[in-house]
Amino acid sequence: MEVQNNPAGRLYDLLEAARHYPSEEKTKTVWANVLGVPESDTATLLKMIADVIDLVRKAKSSIVRLSDIDHKLYLKPFENIETLLCHLNFETHWENWRNHLDDFTLYGLQFGADRLARSSEITTIKDEQLEALRTELDNLINHVLESHLPPDLKKLFLRNLEALRQAWSTYRIRGLEGFELELERSCGSILLHKEQIRSSPANSAERKLG
Repeated sequence: MEVQNNPAGRLYDLLEAARHYPSEEKTKTVWANVLGVPESDTATLLKMIADVIDLVRKAKSSIVRLSDIDHKLYLKPFENIETLLCHLNFETHWENWRNHLDDFTLYGLQFGADRLARSSEITTIKDEQLEALRTELDNLINHVLESHLPPDLKKLFLRNLEALRQAWSTYRIRGLEGFELELERSCGSILLHKEQIRSSPANSAERKLG
């Protein structure tokens, strides 16, 4: 499913997916499935829940910035959403929290998402492009691991590539902004170490061969 170009739309898609899980399911299981995280990886799951909470903040801020709507009406759905996320307990049954995701809450959020989508200038990435990007990142990581780069440079490149891969895994939450932030940070990291990269033995050998 194509990721929406605004925070309210992305939040709607995540919550709509969560609403369809059975009431008897454990809350941790539901969120792990919705966010695509192994249930045993509690640290990553908590980090992504934090990203979802931040997505709520961004969605509210985006709606507040709209000048031609009734803000009180469009912000009403966030009362239930914030209650759901602020009192999260992974060990309880999903039924205790699914009730907050009623039709009123989801429809209200959908109206806000539709309004934001029509005013957004952000483009979306198609599913096949996302998969191609993931494959390319995996190939680059393997290439660096198999390279003869000095250990410190290898660590630098791997850290940046892993950060981009993390941005890929959170794209459904953070959208294109997550990629842009990581690309900017990675470019800054490369520039900061440009002299070290330029003088590396591997780079010197390539210049001699050329």
